[in-house]
Amino acid sequence: MVYDAIIIGAGPGGYATALRLGQKGRKVLLIEKDKIGGECLNYGCIPSKALIELSHSISYLHSMPGIDARINIDMPEWQKWKWSMINKLTGGVEILCRSYGVEIVRGDATIKDKKTVSVNGKDYECENLVIATGSRQSVFDNMNEALGNRDVLDLKEIPKNLVIIGAGYIGIELGTAFAKLGSSVTIVEIMDTILPGVNHDLAVPVERKLKELGINVRVSTKVMSVKKNEEYEAPQEGPAAKRQIFEVSLESGEKLQADYVLLSVGRKPNTEGFGLENLGLELDHGFIKTDNRKMTSVSNVYAVGDVSGGPMLAHKAYYDADVAADNICGIDTIVDYRAMPFVIYSDPEISYTGNLEGNFSYFPVAANGRALGMNSSLGFYRIYHDEKGNVSGAAVVAPHSSELMGELSLAVESGLNAMDIGLTIHPHPTISEGVKESAEGVYGKPLHFKPRS
Repeated sequence: MVYDAIIIGAGPGGYATALRLGQKGRKVLLIEKDKIGGECLNYGCIPSKALIELSHSISYLHSMPGIDARINIDMPEWQKWKWSMINKLTGGVEILCRSYGVEIVRGDATIKDKKTVSVNGKDYECENLVIATGSRQSVFDNMNEALGNRDVLDLKEIPKNLVIIGAGYIGIELGTAFAKLGSSVTIVEIMDTILPGVNHDLAVPVERKLKELGINVRVSTKVMSVKKNEEYEAPQEGPAAKRQIFEVSLESGEKLQADYVLLSVGRKPNTEGFGLENLGLELDHGFIKTDNRKMTSVSNVYAVGDVSGGPMLAHKAYYDADVAADNICGIDTIVDYRAMPFVIYSDPEISYTGNLEGNFSYFPVAANGRALGMNSSLGFYRIYHDEKGNVSGAAVVAPHSSELMGELSLAVESGLNAMDIGLTIHPHPTISEGVKESAEGVYGKPLHFKPRS
């Protein structure tokens, strides 16, 4: 059999491409060496948000006046639940793929040429090849004993002391979560601010919350090495027990000690070990270069998701999959990332979309009744617009701001005027009301806040 497409990698980009092609009646082979769902569903997005939700719920009870919250966390039991939830999710994806006729083969793929892929010693042929091999965590020789996000999200205990190297979105998200669960957290960042690459004014409410949580943030600080040692812990009774202890050496000569160290300093594309060099593709800083139809420099070979560059986001991979699948089916479709939403699951959440330049309105979270009822007042809403009030971008730093980016990305994508949002009835009381009032601020009429003239 000659497949219409062979897809290497069953993460969000790979399985989404397979599903879209299956929905269009194409014969598809999906190859995965590990688990359906890839990094996002198994080791990243889904388990990290589950941990963040747990920590937020506990922190909320601890912070609420009048509540005596004494909570014991059984992490092994929670981990069992987490994996059962993930397996239910990924199992559902696999069943869905098969329901659309997608054939799934598990094993290490090797590309022989653009129409032939070998798995488990068997050759498969195709008309189109899609590379969706994702990315992996960056590592350094002098820090290879530090844990990655996979390891930390699988811990069977809450660390007493946790050092996180890197104050990007993963470091901030997991540092906040473990601090709320009771860990003493130190975050070390070589740059002079947290969340490098994000407009700093969006991070200001988060910095305040990190301080409230007692997280020690060390910016402009370089880590030289990480070592793991064992020491004997004096017991209350019985023989002394060994325990591991990590030592983090800083450039200043200072040494930090912790039960666990998380290394979170970026990711690299997976372009090695599966015969990609046999295609002679053009690369761009290590990523597979594609045109605006997601086709590589070799005809009928496509690349989607992290391995093709751009923001490493699961929803970007889903979008890439739509574009690649359309073009494989002869439907001329090109990418347009102008309304790409970004979300950081910090406290409060930072979310933004579109172009964050030029004029913008302002509405404070402290004027939103729903947020105050959640004992949260940090943050703001912004609608970016041109001189006619047309929405070009938006940024929201607020509880559950991630849930607002669909509406705001639609506004950017559709070229809506702020008045279109302002005249739309939003349910009360909701966090989404702040979007309406921020839009009303573009033409000077927010109901619950008086802008400075």
